[in-house]
Amino acid sequence: MRKIILLGILVFGFFGMLTVAAQERGDGSIIPLTGTDYEEIKTLYSLYNQGSDFRDADLFLSAFADDAIMTRDGGDIVGMAALRADRERRYQGLTGDVGRRHLNSSFLITATEFGAKARTYYILMDVNARPPSMIGSGYYMDEFKRTADGWKISHRTLNIDGASQ
Repeated sequence: MRKIILLGILVFGFFGMLTVAAQERGDGSIIPLTGTDYEEIKTLYSLYNQGSDFRDADLFLSAFADDAIMTRDGGDIVGMAALRADRERRYQGLTGDVGRRHLNSSFLITATEFGAKARTYYILMDVNARPPSMIGSGYYMDEFKRTADGWKISHRTLNIDGASQ
């Protein structure tokens, strides 16, 4: 008899948890991000930065969802094929260290109904100069979504300090 009662409690608890989880996702409430979510999202900045700084298109593109949008210089680059073509144009067949470093800070990452968003500062350094010198700064406005391959950037807007907005 105890086994039947215990089994009933376990089954009821399991289905009760599924119902609560479904209500949390279906009622428009925002699911909080975990520490793992924050770290996975921060890793996307590293993929983007190092992919760019070392002219590694595959590494760079691995930060983005297949249908991602990058907004910069007043225009949009839409989808993986366009992002890849942009990298090919920028790298002009060259590979390896480009002599600059993207540095990010002040990550303000928050959960949204559809995933997450962030505003993050960046500084761009020329490391070929001695001493290294800052050549640019600004901030990213990012939207992220969870995909089968983990978190990805779904929309990045690049804001350059000093540029007219």
